[in-house]
Amino acid sequence: MEKIKQLQQDFAEFMTQIDFGGQPKELYEPIAYTMLQRGKRLRPMLCLLANEMFDGDKQEALWSALALETLHNFTLIHDDIMDQAPLRRGKETVYQKWSPNIAILSGDAMLTMALQFALKPKNGMHIAGLLGKVAREVCEGQQLDLNYETLSDVTIDGYLEMIRLKTAVLLATSLQMGATVANANEADIQLLYDFGINIGMSFQLQDDILDLYSDVETFGKRHGGDIADNKKTYLYLKALELASEKDRKRLEYLFTLRIDHDEEEKIEEVKAIYDRLNVKEVVEKVIAEYDCKAMQALDSINLPDERKAHLRTYATSLTGRKK
Repeated sequence: MEKIKQLQQDFAEFMTQIDFGGQPKELYEPIAYTMLQRGKRLRPMLCLLANEMFDGDKQEALWSALALETLHNFTLIHDDIMDQAPLRRGKETVYQKWSPNIAILSGDAMLTMALQFALKPKNGMHIAGLLGKVAREVCEGQQLDLNYETLSDVTIDGYLEMIRLKTAVLLATSLQMGATVANANEADIQLLYDFGINIGMSFQLQDDILDLYSDVETFGKRHGGDIADNKKTYLYLKALELASEKDRKRLEYLFTLRIDHDEEEKIEEVKAIYDRLNVKEVVEKVIAEYDCKAMQALDSINLPDERKAHLRTYATSLTGRKK
């Protein structure tokens, strides 16, 4: 864990050297507010760990890590507007603290900043191309997420594709970018990308569980937000599959209700149905399958096990998290 702590410290120190300010201040203050919050910063860490694994130049990788963190935070600012989320990391979201229009503009500026940071390494054109590709994929995933809020025939396969695009590809690209900066061979980069996809799927499914089975103090977001927003997560779709006709119809009805219904009452009723059907345990088994696939890909990378140990430790801490 010492190597991981050192890389976290290196990235934090690197962040202090970046000036996120500018004029007009209304545009840049929300950027600094967002970027300087101490979030998980897992995408930069995956990038730096992958780079370190292949003995790459850390200074070059820090710029790629910063590009990834900036891109990720851009997506969060815009996601919070679409989700009407009041909290992010336990603090007011940007659109709440300033306004939706300012949040949109600040997010747009962050996207261009991310591309500028990606161009900094020696192979920056390649890195910027990877960043541009994943930025588009994340937008595709977000659009599917919006579509699924009103569609009545969302499938589990459709949901998994949505979270692959919305979450997993950015984690996979973080690893890909770190290894690319280190000039790793294409076969190992692909295995690392596959590892990231499976870790990302596991991470998002765990996130779905934590949304309901954690609390705002530890999770940093409101309890049961997915249910309140009628998001058809894996838990909901699996519950429909397992439920009796009575419970299925009740779930479908509850997921048509909007803000005029008692939110806490709705969340607790849905949770009670999930608990009767042991949905949480079913999803945890799916998470374990993705974790297994991830480790198989990591094991196949043509490096000694000790070179992969830090990434393995970090990935295990992510997929086994409780908050």
